[in-house]
Amino acid sequence: MNLPRLDPSKNYAGLYVVDFGDTAAVGYTAEEVAILLEQEKYAALKVYKLHRLHPDGTMELKGVSPRRWSAESAFVFSSRDAARAEHDFDALVALAENDPPPCRTRLLVGRLSYAPLFPEAAALLYPAEYEDEMSAWLLKHDFQGGETCDAGLSHANTVTSHLEVHRRAQLPAAVWRESRSREEVLKAVGQAIQR
Repeated sequence: MNLPRLDPSKNYAGLYVVDFGDTAAVGYTAEEVAILLEQEKYAALKVYKLHRLHPDGTMELKGVSPRRWSAESAFVFSSRDAARAEHDFDALVALAENDPPPCRTRLLVGRLSYAPLFPEAAALLYPAEYEDEMSAWLLKHDFQGGETCDAGLSHANTVTSHLEVHRRAQLPAAVWRESRSREEVLKAVGQAIQR
């Protein structure tokens, strides 16, 4: 893979490298990679997450499974009390207004229909590829919602299948990681550095 030389003063951590075979491009968001993979001619691309860019321009990359692009993950903050779940919902909305999450995120609050011990829940749902970034965002703010907290792909499925939603909000992504439109992404194919 022939990678372009990057400016080490810029923050590329958490962005993606796409290997087109004869060329590679650096600087895609997860949503932008998903746009590429939806296209038949790009469906078999190899994708890597850029973890660290060193001062000499070398990169630490981690391969990403194609299944991660269509999957959704979740943090589910569950309580016995509906008022606590509503409070968690409001606290997460306020947190996102002051410091947006690293990706576009759905926030739901409601009651789990299968009657668990903690049936009231506030849930953050987001693309699975952002699990590390979402964990870091919640830890950064020491968010301690619910009486219990569950996370992961299976919990996203549980929420979408069993949560009787009372309220919802769409939390926009942090501006510096905002994804481009489908048209912009496809038009920029061939550019070695996307950001």
